Amino acid sequence: MKRVVLLAPVIAVAIAVGCNFAPADERMGVVGPDLGQYETAGVGDFLEHRCGSLDCHGSATRNMIIYGCEGLRLDPDGSQGLISQCSRLNGGSATQTAEYEASYRSIVGLEPAVMTAVVSGGGAHPELLTLVRKARGWDAHKGGALITPGDDQDNCITTWLAGNADSTACGNAITNTP
Repeated sequence: MKRVVLLAPVIAVAIAVGCNFAPADERMGVVGPDLGQYETAGVGDFLEHRCGSLDCHGSATRNMIIYGCEGLRLDPDGSQGLISQCSRLNGGSATQTAEYEASYRSIVGLEPAVMTAVVSGGGAHPELLTLVRKARGWDAHKGGALITPGDDQDNCITTWLAGNADSTACGNAITNTP
């Protein structure tokens, strides 16, 4: 019995050390494409325009949610909900930084391990991502095939994933999509 009493503190310390977790942001280790390029190069605007309508990925019921002025908005307090729709043509309120960030997190968080493999330069091809396969129509997608490999829409996404978003392709993709 004395041995158990003497070993109890040692066991308690071993358990405490063994159960020590890294902070949440260190545990995940997801490598995503550049958030700044998502907002400034037009990637977010293209995806919002093409995929973010309320009947598509502008819905809180989807795995991938695109927030912005053409669909689901974030309230200023950070909760989600439809607070307004806008049209850039009629002067509606622009997509906010918090909305770009929420959309970015939704996209990057879909397949974190695959996203890391594609973005980190480990030789993984962008078509490993469901985002790319569904947009190209290679996987079942309610919206059908939306982009063709090599077109401006495809280049907007794939150059962003490669770390150098083509803002010209993104601009063309916004202009030339329904």
